[in-house]
Amino acid sequence: MRILVLCSDTGVRVGDATGASVHLRAISHAFAALGHSVEVVGIAPSDPTDLLGWRMPVHVVPHPGRSEGLEREQRKLDATRTLGVRATQVAGRLRPHLIYERLSLFGSAGLAVAADTGAGHLLEINALLTLEETTWRGLHLGSLARKVEARVLRSADLRVAVSDEVLAAIAPYAAGGAAITVPNGVDTDRFATRYSRQRSRAAFGLPPHAALLGFTGSLRPWHGLDIAIAALADLPERVQIVVAGSGPVQEDLAQQAAAEGLGHRVHWLGQLPHDRIPAMLAACDLALAPYPHLPNFGFSPLKLYEYLAAGVPVVASDIGQVRAALEQGRWGRLVPPGDRAALVAAVTAELAAPAAGQERAAAARQHALAHHGWTDRAEQILSAALTLGLDIPTPPRRRDDDALAR
Repeated sequence: MRILVLCSDTGVRVGDATGASVHLRAISHAFAALGHSVEVVGIAPSDPTDLLGWRMPVHVVPHPGRSEGLEREQRKLDATRTLGVRATQVAGRLRPHLIYERLSLFGSAGLAVAADTGAGHLLEINALLTLEETTWRGLHLGSLARKVEARVLRSADLRVAVSDEVLAAIAPYAAGGAAITVPNGVDTDRFATRYSRQRSRAAFGLPPHAALLGFTGSLRPWHGLDIAIAALADLPERVQIVVAGSGPVQEDLAQQAAAEGLGHRVHWLGQLPHDRIPAMLAACDLALAPYPHLPNFGFSPLKLYEYLAAGVPVVASDIGQVRAALEQGRWGRLVPPGDRAALVAAVTAELAAPAAGQERAAAARQHALAHHGWTDRAEQILSAALTLGLDIPTPPRRRDDDALAR
C-alpha cells in the first residue's frame, strides 16, 4: 500500500526532537515497518541533518520563521498553502492509496490531495487546535481557522483521536462518520536497551548520589513543571529535578527556581536528541508528569509511555488519559492534578520504598514494550481503515523487527 503522510503544522518540524515531531516520525516509520511504501511531506527542520535518520523519502517546505500575533497566523496560513502545493506534486507521482494527515491549524492539504487522487483520507487529531490556540495564545483569524478545521474534520474518511477526550470533543464533527481512539506509543527498539544509572548520570553531568526526578517534554504552561519545582521546597535537599526539554516558559521556570532558592536543585539539559532520552531516564529515580487541573485535558502524553518503557517509577497527575495509561495506578502513582502537597507525599512515598517502585516499574516496562509500540498503533489505524470500504490493497504480512533492521 502507498501512504502519503502530511503535516503542515509549523510547530511540528520533520526531524525535531519535540514530542509532536517524534510522533510524526514514529507513526511514519511504523507504517513502513508493516511493509508499506511511505513518503512524508512536512515543514523543514531547523537542521537538515535531522533528516538523516529517516528511512523513507521526506519532502519539506521552508519553515516560515518565528513571529507573534496576526503575523504568526498569516505565516502559518502561507506555509499550509505552500505545503499543499508540494503535497499535490508528490501525490501526482506517488498515487497514494491513503493520505495520513495530522490535523493542523489552517491545514487542508490532505483533504485536497485525497479529492484529487481518490485516496482515503485518515486524519490524526491531537487536539481541537482552534480551541487550543484561542485558550493559550489568542486567535486573530479565528473565523477562518474554525471554518477550515470543521470542514476537514467532517470530510475525513477516518478520524484518529489520540485520546477518548479528544474523541468526545470531535463528536459534533463526526456524526455518522468513522472515528477511533489510538493513543501515542513508544519506540520499542529505542527503549529496548537498558542503561547504567551511574554511567548515565556521569554522561549528563548529574550528581551521583542525589535523588533525581526526571521530566521530559516541551516547557509549556500546561505541563505543570512549576508545581514540581515548587514541591522541591518541601522535599529533602538531596531531591532534585532533571529537565530534558525547552520551550517558552523555561526562563520563567528558571526564575521561579532561583527566587525560591532552588536553582541549584534543577538541572536543565535542554532539548536532547530523542535517542538520548532512554539514557537520561535511566539516570533518574522517578519520572514526573505533574499536570495541573485543565478542564479540556485531552493529551496523550508521549512522555508517559516512554517513562514506562524506560522502567522508571512514575508519579503523574490523575487526569485524562494518564489514568488509563497507568491502569488506575497499577503502573504508577497517581496524584490529584495541581496538588503540590499530594505530589510531595507521592514522591516521598516512592523514595522511601525504592524496591517496590522498581519492581512495579520493571513490570510496567515489559507491559509497555509488549503493548504500546508504534507498530501496534499503526496496525490499529490501518485495520480501522480497511473496514471503511475504501479502495485500498490488503496490507502485507507484518515484518519482524530483525528483518526490518536488515
